[in-house]
Amino acid sequence: MFKLENISKSYGKKEILKNITIEVEPGQAIGILGVNGSGKSTLLNCIAKSYPNNSELKLGYVPQENPLFDELKPVDNIRMWTELNRSQIAMALSLPPLSELGISSFLDTPVKSMSGGMKKRVSLASVLINCPQVLLLDEPFAALDLIAKQDILAYMSAFLSSGGSIIIASHEEEIFNFCNKVFLLKDGSLIDTKDLASKGISYIDMLRN
Repeated sequence: MFKLENISKSYGKKEILKNITIEVEPGQAIGILGVNGSGKSTLLNCIAKSYPNNSELKLGYVPQENPLFDELKPVDNIRMWTELNRSQIAMALSLPPLSELGISSFLDTPVKSMSGGMKKRVSLASVLINCPQVLLLDEPFAALDLIAKQDILAYMSAFLSSGGSIIIASHEEEIFNFCNKVFLLKDGSLIDTKDLASKGISYIDMLRN
């Protein structure tokens, strides 16, 4: 089980995160719901920084913005984040579970010519190529069309089936229907939405209140 306790973060005098504890079981997806500015991205950043690259736990973090080089093709972008060579990367992208991302169909397309969905897939592959055990996703559906969303959901399902864990920060209801548990990040604290959802309160209403 992946668990972090007492996560706190302040900017100046403003406390963004207040002694948050978060845990996720193997094969489980946890959703973090919150309005813009509530601290969702900050929380994922704090989790990612808690585990350096030499940690025994392999953790992969995909931020909302795509950290890609526009002039490079997918394989060359991915090579920035792995010790695998070009042929090994191409092979990995053609086989499950990475094949679910569909990158093999545009391997020779420079990033500058890609759609937002293509860029998101390459960003995911840059992290997933190293086989993380825990995956942190910040707004994974941002700027994606329906096909891209379905491809990424298919990969996420395959990742969970292999025993991986996912923590997702989002405001997309489709994401939360996919998750095993959903927490509302409000006033620096995490609130389990199970009781609210059982009363028929929608995620939209949770954000409004």
